[in-house]
Formats: sequence, C-alpha cells, structure tokens
Amino acid sequence: MKISVRDMTLISLFTVLSIVGAKISLPVLAIPFTFQFIISLLTGIVLGGHRALLAQGLYLFMGLIGLPVFAKGGGIAYIFEPSFGYLIGMALGAGLVGFIADKLDPQRAGLKRWQLLPVNFLALAIVYSLGVTYLFVIKNFYTGSSLTLVKAFQFGMIPFLLNDSIYCVIAAMIGPRLRNVRSTWPR
Repeated sequence: MKISVRDMTLISLFTVLSIVGAKISLPVLAIPFTFQFIISLLTGIVLGGHRALLAQGLYLFMGLIGLPVFAKGGGIAYIFEPSFGYLIGMALGAGLVGFIADKLDPQRAGLKRWQLLPVNFLALAIVYSLGVTYLFVIKNFYTGSSLTLVKAFQFGMIPFLLNDSIYCVIAAMIGPRLRNVRSTWPR
C-alpha cells in the first residue's frame, strides 16, 4: 500500500489527537475516563481501515517505546497496566469502523449516520471485550489480586458504558461530515 504525503499527514494528525485524547483524563478505579474512544471512532470513520490502523498502531508504538503518550505515561512496561487491553481494542475498533465505513461508502459521498451507529457500537463491544478480559487477566495473574469476571465488568465497563455510548452517537453524527470533508482535500 502506497501512502501519500496527505495520508501521512492525516495519520500523524489522528495519532496526535489520540495522544491529546489520552491526556485529557479523569482517573476512575483502574481505568481512566479519556477522549480516546471517540477519537478512535473518528479515526476509523475519517481515515478508513488501513490508515486508521496505522494511526492507532503508531500511537501504540510511540507509547511502547517510552514516549509518555498514554494516559499514565509510556514504556514497554505499560503492557502490564490494567487498561492496556482497551488501547488494543480501540486500535482494532478503529480499523473495523474504517473498513466497514469504506465498504458502506467507497466513494466517500454519502455515509449515513444510521449506518455508522451500529458499527460504532460493534467497535465498543470489541473495546470492552478486550479491555475487560485484559483487566481480568492482569489483575489475577500479574498483580496477584483476586478479581472475579463480574467485578472486572463492574470496574472496567459499567462506569464507562453511558459515556462511551454517547461517544458512539456523537461520532455517528459528526463522522460522516468529517469523512466528506476529507474527500474534498487536495491530493
């Protein structure tokens, strides 16, 4: 896949937006409230599948090599943070949203809000599936804490469900317009 300068610029822009979204953080229990999830949805909608994966992958790479881009810093040891599974889920969710958006609207001319809403909630299900599972595994097998799967859902999903559902709706509302704007930028 050949990447143009325009695409590199957009990938970099959405990587920076992911960093900013992580830094606007409200720590709650083991998982902080951030704007990363809505940024990951918009990354997929605007950039499409491949470029969204590149943007989110670059973000993860930057954090894992030690740049303090994650909500709680960075470095390879971050893989042992209970919240790291959510970051993987957001990268995969962004890619999924992008691939489906590209299938539904290959010409970038008319993606509908009602089409995006279930796709966004599917991405949310991926984020929670990976995030809660990772939280459960890290707490039980790395930190030695005893955390039941029910408690993992209570700590890692329930407090964030309303907020993330609102993000799904907002991204479905503004995403198609941003996607159309991107299609008119000069090549």
